[in-house]
Amino acid sequence: MKQSDVPRWRNTPPLWRQIEALLFAGVFVYTTWGLAAGFVHYARATAAGEGFIADLLKPFRDGKYHDSVLAIVGLLITVLTLWELLRFLITQARKERGPGMAARLFKATALEYQPTFFTGVLLGLLPRLIVLDVFWLLVPHFQQLALFRVGYHWYGWLYALLMWDLSMWIWHYGAHKIRVLWCLHSPHHAPQNLNMTVAWVHFFAEGYYSALVQAPLLMVLGVEPGMLVVLMAFEVTWGTFIHAGERSFRTGRFGPARFLLITPSYHRVHHARNPLYMDTNFCSLLPFWDWMFGTLQPLRDEVKIEYGITRDVDVTSFVDFYFGELLLLARDVRRAPDWRTRLAYVVMPPGWAPGDDSHTAASARRRFLADHPELQHDFSSARSALRRLPRRAVLPVAGDSSRAPAYGVRRLFSPRRLRRRVHTGGGGRAG
Repeated sequence: MKQSDVPRWRNTPPLWRQIEALLFAGVFVYTTWGLAAGFVHYARATAAGEGFIADLLKPFRDGKYHDSVLAIVGLLITVLTLWELLRFLITQARKERGPGMAARLFKATALEYQPTFFTGVLLGLLPRLIVLDVFWLLVPHFQQLALFRVGYHWYGWLYALLMWDLSMWIWHYGAHKIRVLWCLHSPHHAPQNLNMTVAWVHFFAEGYYSALVQAPLLMVLGVEPGMLVVLMAFEVTWGTFIHAGERSFRTGRFGPARFLLITPSYHRVHHARNPLYMDTNFCSLLPFWDWMFGTLQPLRDEVKIEYGITRDVDVTSFVDFYFGELLLLARDVRRAPDWRTRLAYVVMPPGWAPGDDSHTAASARRRFLADHPELQHDFSSARSALRRLPRRAVLPVAGDSSRAPAYGVRRLFSPRRLRRRVHTGGGGRAG
């Protein structure tokens, strides 16, 4: 990147960087101590016949068996979070032996954990329940528009699970394909390594967007409101667990379970910035909809994962990692020559520029697969079924925008209409 292209917010005063470093040191000690102390207290309660044993057995007495599963996964999340932290510190301390070890160890820890710990504290301070209230405020208004009601039968629960994951796929796909929504989602992809604490990283306003997509869709499709409480608990718990990095599970494939569940290996691919992996694996519970829509991408041993987003981001700068994409979008909109181009920057995919989509994830993936056809995953059965649908009913396959029909937004912002060739370089793309 040229010096003239470096955003102004990257050149933060040394004093501010020192303040950020001190804040991180305090947050790191406070959060780590809280996790460890809470785990020790829980272990003691378990040894006394309470704690995990009570959480495991109580749901059977109440008839809420799913709570036992949540208790097991919840405990596993805490154990893996502490294990990854401990393993990182021990490994890094061995690597940084010698004069100046403390400074180098602190710098490495900041690169790994500063964005996740800062965001975790921020979201803890913000009134997080407001986001949930938005979801539940929308439910009654759209429940009366339900096309049908499935009821609380076993097949109703299976249907609700599929519909929940469909709503997850839709809002997550939009968060990667519409730049203004990507600005809200990009902090989650900014960390340069994957560990359990990455699940803490979310832009505070992203929950409003996901609620506006999921709540109306689920109500119209007939999912019972009472089911959403259980499904939301499962999604949050399992969605945190699949952020387990290589320090917890080497590959994270989980054998045959990967055919039924989204495993850590699938989600590692989702967080990668490799051209093969970008904009894939949008579901968080089941791989079904990713398979149906052609966005399921298994981990390939020959393509080593590179985490993060494609633009140069300083994860130790809270402004750059949390607000950087929004600031870059504002810069591109301000420099745009007309209203049509300004709107295009907002709604077109990240990396798009007038007359030039070569920096988008779809173009990068297409070029990579053209050079490496042996890595093309076979989704022929799902794609052949989709191709038999009417052309306007087919959703664009991720990484293959050439098959998307040229109408609506794509026609409005086609290169023919946007003849001015301007590339400002904003809009880093994620994995």
